Amino acid sequence: MMRFKKMPSAEIQPDDDELMATAIVQLRGYGADVRRPEGSSFQLKLPKGVNFYPTTGKIYIDGGVSALSQKGLEALLLILRDQGTIANPA
Repeated sequence: MMRFKKMPSAEIQPDDDELMATAIVQLRGYGADVRRPEGSSFQLKLPKGVNFYPTTGKIYIDGGVSALSQKGLEALLLILRDQGTIANPA
């Protein structure tokens, strides 16, 4: 498994759907360090072991046995704020 800091920063790819592109833009807008595992067209990786799958809205934390009950980009943003990974909007 590739370590977070060695993963490339998330960039919008030509084949990305709107949900992936929106997630990347919004997460960057909040100053999140958002990465994309090499070869993955569907997963975003964030600090503190947070994984987000924009097309399904599922959120996983590394070491967890299943997805969190919260789903979607708004839920992800709340989790990241609670963790201190991103700041509250001004």
